[in-house]
Amino acid sequence: MRAPAVPGPRYRDAVSLLALPIVALLAQDPTPRTLGHADGIKIGEVTASSAVLWTRLTAHEEALDRLDDWDPTRPHWLVPGAIGEVRFSIWPAATPDDRRHTPWTTVGPPTDSCHQQRVDGLQPATRYELRAEGRSGDLRSSFAGSFTTAPAREDRTEVEFVISTCQDFPRRDDRARGHRIYAAMPALAPAFFVQTGDTLYYDRPDPLAKDLATARYKWNRMYALPNLRAFHARVPSYWMHDDHDVLKDDCWPGQRYGELTFAQGLTIWREQVPQSELPYRTFRWGRHVQIWLPEGREFRSPNRAPDGPGKTILGEAQWRWLETSLRESDATFKFYVSATPVVGPDRANKNDNHANAGFAHEGERLRTLLAAVPGAVVINGDRHWQYQSIDPGTGLVEFGCGPASDAHAGGFRRELQPEWQPFLRIRGGFLSVRVGAEAAVVRHHDVDGRAVHEVTIDAP
Repeated sequence: MRAPAVPGPRYRDAVSLLALPIVALLAQDPTPRTLGHADGIKIGEVTASSAVLWTRLTAHEEALDRLDDWDPTRPHWLVPGAIGEVRFSIWPAATPDDRRHTPWTTVGPPTDSCHQQRVDGLQPATRYELRAEGRSGDLRSSFAGSFTTAPAREDRTEVEFVISTCQDFPRRDDRARGHRIYAAMPALAPAFFVQTGDTLYYDRPDPLAKDLATARYKWNRMYALPNLRAFHARVPSYWMHDDHDVLKDDCWPGQRYGELTFAQGLTIWREQVPQSELPYRTFRWGRHVQIWLPEGREFRSPNRAPDGPGKTILGEAQWRWLETSLRESDATFKFYVSATPVVGPDRANKNDNHANAGFAHEGERLRTLLAAVPGAVVINGDRHWQYQSIDPGTGLVEFGCGPASDAHAGGFRRELQPEWQPFLRIRGGFLSVRVGAEAAVVRHHDVDGRAVHEVTIDAP
């Protein structure tokens, strides 16, 4: 749980913020004069009949001190939380009189003023309007959004979705509004979005997040960026975590980073994004699309353990789920969305994913499994370059979506390996996938949405 807030002057009334320790600057505002949802809303885990809605009650409608450059004595993009109550209102866009409300729920420091609520009984392929509402004393707040539920299982409607990875606040490419991809992706009218991990970086400046308060601060400022806030209010999303947004580079359970433990990192993750009961899950979008979102950090063996049949990233329970769910699926295309590479190639100094020597035994098992599934395609995050690879042993195809900004790209040689890597671009952007009955069209885009590479995969 979070340590009690450190008493200190009110943010707007402080004579000198420079004299305050950082943890005081990150504390909740105990007596707000205004109320808001500066981090907006997040619409997650959407199915044909349900969704998980998220919001955070804040002491202001927008972040404070929206400065360009980090000053260790005066953190910028401050988003103090507020103590109060929140609820959601939701209704079909076509029938606004069918409005319903979730119960009022108290929020405050123990959960960083975050609240998430699953709503059931929704209709497939239906546009819903929603509103997050807050109250604290005489103060009131609200924030609007909308989304469309997944189509029914046999619905043959074409589906397009987008994927990204590796976004860092200091390396955002629009200093005032946030990463430009979030302004570009809506032009495709995506049905949904997948964030494949490294949502932010605890172990990169500025600042390094070695405690609960600073880790939460990094979440608060990231989703107060206007581009991200506007995008997530309108596009249902699925979040996956990796190493940097749980603890530190290449981490595994039981480790710590300063005062921050792996278990605390998971606690923060689960409070900051809409969640399902299990960290690994699969979602169906009509007749032609099913996505798998495996979990790659919570069940893994230490990276430095000797490789062999007992060394795992996925763990036995997840393996059973994966094999069964892939076998039972009748979706035309089956997208295995991984936080880390499965095919690669990867850098020689990496040792934490299925594409390198550290987990070679399980990597071979996974590629063999996926290659035997009709219509299986791998999409991955983690790497700071865009690529398409074809495994020479199994023929399995993998698409790396690339980082969220050009400033974040790098770390790989430019030489292509033509026999199994037909495309390589060391720049930022995102990936889109448009799926119909006959084919899936996979495109790499630059940060402004221009397509830079396209592959058509025929339906099996």
